[in-house]
Amino acid sequence: MIINHNMNAMNAHRNMGFNTTQTGKAMEKLSSGLRINRAGDDAAGLAISEKMRGQIRGLDQASRNAQDGISLIQTAEGALNETHSILQRMRELATQASNDTNVGVDRNEIQKEMNALTSEINRIGNTTEFNTQKVLKGGDGAATVKSSGLTLPATVAAGTPGSNDTLVQASATFTGIDASAVANNASQTFNIGSESITVRFDHSVTTAASSVSADGKTVTLGASDRSSTLNTATLTGDKLSDLLNTAISNNDSLRGKYKVTDGASGAFTISAVSGSDADGTSGQVLASSAGVFTSGTGTLASGSVTPGAKANSGNISLAGLTAQPQIDALVGKGFTVGDQTIEFYDGANGAYSGNGIGVDIHNATSAAQVVSDIIDQAGSKLKDVVIKAGTAATDIVIEAKDRGTSANDITIRDGGTSKTFTASFQVGSNQGQSMSIEINDMRSKALGISGAKGAANFTSDNTVSNGTNNSNSEAALDVSSHEKAAKAITVINDAIENVSAQRSNLGAFQNRLEHTINNLGTSAENLQAAESRIRDVDMAKEMMNFTKNNILNQAAQAMLSQANQQPQAVLQLLR
Repeated sequence: MIINHNMNAMNAHRNMGFNTTQTGKAMEKLSSGLRINRAGDDAAGLAISEKMRGQIRGLDQASRNAQDGISLIQTAEGALNETHSILQRMRELATQASNDTNVGVDRNEIQKEMNALTSEINRIGNTTEFNTQKVLKGGDGAATVKSSGLTLPATVAAGTPGSNDTLVQASATFTGIDASAVANNASQTFNIGSESITVRFDHSVTTAASSVSADGKTVTLGASDRSSTLNTATLTGDKLSDLLNTAISNNDSLRGKYKVTDGASGAFTISAVSGSDADGTSGQVLASSAGVFTSGTGTLASGSVTPGAKANSGNISLAGLTAQPQIDALVGKGFTVGDQTIEFYDGANGAYSGNGIGVDIHNATSAAQVVSDIIDQAGSKLKDVVIKAGTAATDIVIEAKDRGTSANDITIRDGGTSKTFTASFQVGSNQGQSMSIEINDMRSKALGISGAKGAANFTSDNTVSNGTNNSNSEAALDVSSHEKAAKAITVINDAIENVSAQRSNLGAFQNRLEHTINNLGTSAENLQAAESRIRDVDMAKEMMNFTKNNILNQAAQAMLSQANQQPQAVLQLLR
């Protein structure tokens, strides 16, 4: 018998501690109702269930999002219901006015009501909103896409402008310049704020060379031996714009100046940098005779291509065009809009012959797409222009300086107001699970029942307000005669059809959202059931474990007491 170590007591104590711990865990689970109260309860189950919880909460929020979407749609559809009623009344009035039993005074009274109803349609369109968003007035404007073009004015020391070149190049070429004659007479200076970077030929070396340095970076301009003919020297390098981007991004003007002297033959090229954060490119403005700096007689003052609100329409405007036969090099042969081709040419010379390059904007949805088409299809015609485009609907503007300079750029600017209100509803718990709806402009001008004063079918006075500040901004349909009132009936019919189509679209979208809500509810319910099986405790089973551990704990306490009594038997041996 030993008394220093009571092994039975130690064993009973260990089991009592284990049973106490298990009893505590069982009590924790029973009191919380959860099987997993800490990561140690089930590490893998915790990770899986937390992911499920995120999905469940996302599905619940998506369901609420869809319900909010239905509320927005019902707001718009309710307003269009009133617009429909107004249009039906206007059609009734137009039918009445087309009857010649009415005299001028009668039609004047009808006209007054037509004007008031048209103004009310404007008011509904301008003021109907959901959560401060105007839902019936179309978009409030497209985002501005920023792009920078570099303009390098050129000064010619000798020679006269030629006449057989194209302006769509990013650099200027000087012909009739001997390498030895260039010497220190040819230089290019970029002024960036208070700093300047100069490109210069040095006649003191056997090989003409120059460099541009900024921030420790150097771009070298190399040429053939100065005693030989200098054919072409082009400024190249890795991202010349890296040296100049700061100035371009800050909208600083990079001012360049060319200074040359007459010589025998050859060419000297300085490249331009175009665009913000864009690589520099080089090209040539070709000349036809020695000793001539050429910038051409073709001048395109302004030209724009604007994709319309619909994919099958587009507007092309051209101003200030005086062209020689090679002016088609500006944008290729022309543009294709739908099934029609529009060509630019001088009326005195007639249409151009040969193979032109067209740009199809039939399905254009943004300026970025048109820009891409221009670059892809025009190819060499625009190879020296770098465009950094965005995604919003914009104008493409081609500008050229008067002859005598080589400046040229293509820029992208804000294209105006979008014709639709677009809303995206997040109807899923993950990225990419959304639905978008478009609501067209439902004001009077968009519906075709008001327009500019004096235009066909409209009154000669501005009699329609915008519905918000009572300013007279448009002219209503004219019902002052049988013929005009009859035409108004047709116009109003078209407006009714447009509103009907929009309401039908809204109704269909609302039905989609209702089905989406049902589907989200089913998904969330089943996912919640799976999560519950991982996280929730089986109360009956856990109560059974608690009872077992509680009994074992009491038994361990009793056995520990008995084990502590055993060493006392040694005292009997000492008597």
